[in-house]
Amino acid sequence: MSLAGWWTARRRRSPSEGAAETTAPSSAGPARAASVEGSLIVESATIDAVAESPAERQLRFFSWLVGVVPGTGPTPCPVIGQMLEQIDAITTSESLRAGLLPRAPHVVPQLMKTLRDEHYSSVDVASRISKDAVLTAEVVRSATSLFERTEDGVEIDLARAVVMIGTQGLRRAIANVVLRPIFDARGDTLSARAATQIWKDADRKARLCAALAAQTAGLDPFDGYLAGLLHNSGWTAALRAIDGLAEISVSAADLAHGDVVLRLLARRDALFGAIVGPWNLSPAMDRLAAEIGAVGLDAAESPLGVALRDADRLAALRALAAPGQGPGASVPAWSLLAKPVRDCYAGLGA
Repeated sequence: MSLAGWWTARRRRSPSEGAAETTAPSSAGPARAASVEGSLIVESATIDAVAESPAERQLRFFSWLVGVVPGTGPTPCPVIGQMLEQIDAITTSESLRAGLLPRAPHVVPQLMKTLRDEHYSSVDVASRISKDAVLTAEVVRSATSLFERTEDGVEIDLARAVVMIGTQGLRRAIANVVLRPIFDARGDTLSARAATQIWKDADRKARLCAALAAQTAGLDPFDGYLAGLLHNSGWTAALRAIDGLAEISVSAADLAHGDVVLRLLARRDALFGAIVGPWNLSPAMDRLAAEIGAVGLDAAESPLGVALRDADRLAALRALAAPGQGPGASVPAWSLLAKPVRDCYAGLGA
């Protein structure tokens, strides 16, 4: 059985959650209705048999993301509804959401075009990369982390690193350097305090999604890597949008409430679709952004959407694993994962 089949998502109404529905904006146009509140993401009988429900896991993960203890109050903060309405308005307005994330630099399309050519010249690529000191350091670091030193003991220089890590490694190194600033933040705002955790999760998700994509016919592992890396831009954008609400003040603790997190998940996905879609990174990424922006990650049915959903769950389980806990204990159906995916998970940093 494949992981995708084992983790097939469906929705059911939870009597204890009520029947309220909110409007989740779509990246493709006007706001659309989405039944997120009052529902649980039911993943399988096996997952339901573990100690916590998917909704509880999502709450714990968001609390880890923003660095607070999950809220236990019976009702959310009174201004949450107004806050969500403001996020929806920002999401559906190109001008209002323009300042939430910077656009990728113009050098990216040129470099990506070069790297998608199977006959690219490593000398040409090294020449382009050498013009950016940060990118040069990332490429060499990537090669060094894999090989540490060459067998002859010679330090790895840029030209050698380009050859050693290959096309996929170069793509990832470039994506890391170019896209990392999206997740950086300074100050004492909500988004700044969460930035480190958001990036850590994005890096894990990118590696996992690339590994899962490699197991799916027709998917480019680099599209998987980009999908995993950029999906958390939705969290960054949502938190920055909240930071910018002058008349509404909410804390991380106010947001870490079960009902609120379910609603924020819908806004995260809508913002991901609205912001990343126009970047035109690849046809597969364009389709993914449109799909997730419209229906949300848990309802995605495309192969890349399924890979991203599985990566998102695996990355969350890694973040929430107890210190020293082995993957077999923290990941349901660990034995059903393909070996490259298990290897990837086992190699994720703390």
